[in-house]
Amino acid sequence: MAETLGATCFAGLGPLVERSLERLGAENVATVRIRDYDYVSFRLDRSKIQSLRSIHLLEDVFAEIGRVRGIAISSDIAKLSRRLDRPGLLESIALKNRLFPEANRSRGGRPSYCCFVRQNKDHRVHRKQVARQIGLSIARMFPRWRLNDPADLEFWVFWAGEVLLALRLSDRTLKYRGRRPAERPGALRPTIAAAMVELGDVRDGQAVLDPMCGTGTLLLECSLRYPRARLCGSDRSDEATRTAEKRLGGRASVRRCELDDLDYPPGRFDRVLTNLPWGDQAPIRGPVYTKGIAKLLDWVDDNGIVVVLTPRRDLLEPTLRRLRARWTTTRVLVQGTWASIYVVRRQSRRLASRAPEVPDRSAGSRPRGFGSARVP
Repeated sequence: MAETLGATCFAGLGPLVERSLERLGAENVATVRIRDYDYVSFRLDRSKIQSLRSIHLLEDVFAEIGRVRGIAISSDIAKLSRRLDRPGLLESIALKNRLFPEANRSRGGRPSYCCFVRQNKDHRVHRKQVARQIGLSIARMFPRWRLNDPADLEFWVFWAGEVLLALRLSDRTLKYRGRRPAERPGALRPTIAAAMVELGDVRDGQAVLDPMCGTGTLLLECSLRYPRARLCGSDRSDEATRTAEKRLGGRASVRRCELDDLDYPPGRFDRVLTNLPWGDQAPIRGPVYTKGIAKLLDWVDDNGIVVVLTPRRDLLEPTLRRLRARWTTTRVLVQGTWASIYVVRRQSRRLASRAPEVPDRSAGSRPRGFGSARVP
């Protein structure tokens, strides 16, 4: 029997999530943009739901309760509220308790609940009014429950054309892999790192380098998915490298070193993945977008892959063209800024000198509304 579910990921990663879900056998997969996030709706057989934990791109997973075509006036909220039915809701709560037992911690004895609204734009009917009326409907159905934030049960309304009501199944243990997140300004989110690992087509047994590893999030994602990969990392910060070593627990070789001082031989690695400096919290120092990029490409073997994250296409792409590199991009929203994950393939050194310049090819596109055809 299939369940109707949904999942959120950072805006731009919806197409990657779709492909991962389809590999699990999900059906009716469709993506919608809700401001900073993509929401992916799908149907999945109950026997495969536990496998959702293997999709490291996901921020949260939801059980869909019901939807309406839109909310233009206050009475439309009542239509959405009527999608709540006691047996179906109790079944969704049982699913939550089974799949994510760590999220089932009752605070104060009686179950608590709250309602949040995430929308793609401002609407005439205010989101607080929607949340309040959904909350009143839940209170009438379960009078012993108490309204609270934080809550044991989170009801979410996703509003982008159609309006969807869902129960959040997961908690922060999903997106942070059950670990405490790195507390460092500008630290890479695990789900963004997972997208870079997937786009880089990393495999077990490969040699992987992150030469600006920070607290080691990219290397940790590689080690979780590919425990036999040979991982190396470095960073200019003593504090960051100490944190990375602690988080990785010996699964990678990490050292403190400036990018300019790294002296790996050509072709040493199968993959190089890194988050380039680009923001106020990680200012650009030195010729990292010129000489640095050339070094990254030199360190991978023939037909190897370099994956970098940056919004500074004005700095990166001229260097890639000068090096006659071939690349694709996937746009993703990172800390409120649209950046791109560049996947750069290292050509054979024998052929590189004769290769023509190749323009940028974007792998992302803007999702449409609920029920639309899936994002290409």
